[in-house]
Amino acid sequence: MRKLILIWLGLITLMQTAWGEQKENNISFRSNDVVITPVAVRMPLGKILLVRKDLEYCAIKFTKFWTGKTELDWYANYESYYQGDKTGDFNKKNVQFKKEKLSFPKPRGIGRFAFSFGNKDVRCGPIKLFWFGQGWVYFYSSSQDEGDYGIELAPTKWTDISQVNVFDPRVKWYRYDEKRKDVNIPIDKLWDDTEEK
Repeated sequence: MRKLILIWLGLITLMQTAWGEQKENNISFRSNDVVITPVAVRMPLGKILLVRKDLEYCAIKFTKFWTGKTELDWYANYESYYQGDKTGDFNKKNVQFKKEKLSFPKPRGIGRFAFSFGNKDVRCGPIKLFWFGQGWVYFYSSSQDEGDYGIELAPTKWTDISQVNVFDPRVKWYRYDEKRKDVNIPIDKLWDDTEEK
């Protein structure tokens, strides 16, 4: 029930936003900003988000966002790359590639009997992560309660899988952390303090 309430409150917040400048949880951000919250990371279109669970690695890139019949019907296309051989090397031939469509239709019903059907999990090999409109990726799947399941997310400036290096010192990994404050970073400033010299 708590998860349904959180989803509904998030839905109300997101439905009041446009695709440009937005405000959520008292943070204003532009559509090309990375937003890091205690429970999720929001990525701009076309940029790669890295995922790590133990020694398994994924890369996710959103390629399109759009709304349906109403502003509450959300859709996205994404690509995912899964490398489960513990090397983190996405240039190897054993990488599993997937292209999929996500959907989060407007909830139907009343109160606690309101439901939204659709494909709400980003899939990357065996790893599933909850998607909640635009580029929001949570640290857990839609079938799990909010919490730390050992998933780490790292936003990057990269746009192509050939650029990815999970061991690049500029990459900063985040885990679920209820104490972390929300921050937003313009994508072009993501690595300003750690750029390669």
